[in-house]
Amino acid sequence: MKKFMISLALASFAMFSTAQETASEVVVPTKSKSVVTNSFGSNWFVGVNGGVNFYNGVFMNGENIFDHMSPALDVYVGKWHTPGFGWRVAYRGLNIQTYEKFDHTAFMNFHFDAMFNLRNLILGYSKDRVWEITPYVGVGWAGRWGMDHEKGKGRMTSGAVTGSLSANYGIINSWSVSKRWAINLELAGAFFRNGFSGINGQSGHDMMWTAAVGVSCNLGKVGWDNAPDVDALQAIYVGMIDGLQGQLDDALAANKEKQNQIKALEEANKALEGKVEELSKVKPISVSESIFFSFDSYKIASKKEELNIKAYAEAAKAAGVKVKVVGFADKVGSDEYNNKLSAKRAEAVAEIIRSYGVEVEVVPGGESEEYKERMLNRRAIITVAE
Repeated sequence: MKKFMISLALASFAMFSTAQETASEVVVPTKSKSVVTNSFGSNWFVGVNGGVNFYNGVFMNGENIFDHMSPALDVYVGKWHTPGFGWRVAYRGLNIQTYEKFDHTAFMNFHFDAMFNLRNLILGYSKDRVWEITPYVGVGWAGRWGMDHEKGKGRMTSGAVTGSLSANYGIINSWSVSKRWAINLELAGAFFRNGFSGINGQSGHDMMWTAAVGVSCNLGKVGWDNAPDVDALQAIYVGMIDGLQGQLDDALAANKEKQNQIKALEEANKALEGKVEELSKVKPISVSESIFFSFDSYKIASKKEELNIKAYAEAAKAAGVKVKVVGFADKVGSDEYNNKLSAKRAEAVAEIIRSYGVEVEVVPGGESEEYKERMLNRRAIITVAE
């Protein structure tokens, strides 16, 4: 028996503290309607449309608006700086049909447009939205070549270009078919100076309307990342700090308990010195060892706890005694669940002791309120069996 007591005391001296490491992955909360400003290379787009122009300069000889219809081509490139605001540089051209039937010529209009995505501005950004509606306004320069009534015959001859500042406006309906591609329906208008058609009208300016359909392609990174919710993130960090403080308090309490056990073992060892013969004649004294577990777990909490169990097993084997393991759980959870958990904790310790060839009696102790700190009640107690 003395050999058993000394072996257990030495094992307890070597392992009197428990360490736990906890890794936590923090998911950053975000605001659903707020986004982070993108980089220069993000959210660029290019596109091309085809359609028709309707020129409203001066109606003569009884023409209607369809007598002023001509093919249109749009080519543009731009960038979205926010989900609601962007810009583009565009070319619109091919031909215009002016104030006389069949009097047409080559035409071009280069313009810079400010674009406003109404659904993102009003409803907030959503990456899953399919339909977008985007009005725009812009300024530019328009030019045309000579026409039949000017003896220009529509030819692109040197010195035959007539120019005008242009005011542009329109609305774009877009339907996304993938992350990068969209189909667009654009309805647009433009104002030119009076007489851009070759003859002065009474309205003070010439006008043109355009209807076109086409496709656009998004370049670079597409979309925006939601902005982090700073208040929620701060609350998470405060909670983590409180949790770490709680773990530290539990660890200090466990360490204090271990130190008390070591002090008791030291005193017991001193009392045993010089009494070997006497102890061999009396009934063996039951010496206990507590093995602590993490919350809601029956796995051995650390390498040091496992070494404590092995040291006890070696000492029991050397002394030739039977061991009893009683498992406990704290008051959290139902009685049935805690009974099962305490049995699993006792069995986890017993399995290691059996591997040394020591006979083990397993007892589920259920709930325990022996200590005020709940983590001290999550344990299994090893003693020498009667």
